[in-house]
Amino acid sequence: MIKHFFLISKKPELSAEEFRAYYEAHHVPLIKRLLPMFAHYQRHYIDRSESRISATQADPDFDVITEIHFATSADYDAFLQATANPDVLDAIRADEANFLISDATRSLRIDSAV
Repeated sequence: MIKHFFLISKKPELSAEEFRAYYEAHHVPLIKRLLPMFAHYQRHYIDRSESRISATQADPDFDVITEIHFATSADYDAFLQATANPDVLDAIRADEANFLISDATRSLRIDSAV
């Protein structure tokens, strides 16, 4: 199984609640419509009150970890092709401008046997 994680930072003028509400009500439906090839799509929001393991650890510089799973390599390749399509990418970027800092987003591909 291929997993792709995105570390996403909210726009500073939004509260954590506003960020989450926009993401869930607007961005999630858009992604599901434009990129339906994933098997699992989950968001893990950072709880700033409980995010540090110790007092010396810095707060994370992101607000959500988005996790997308792909059942097959073909599904992941289709995802990459779709996100390379200028129409799809423009629609995603336009929506992102409403609630997150696109340039701050980091992503990681994880290959997993389980």
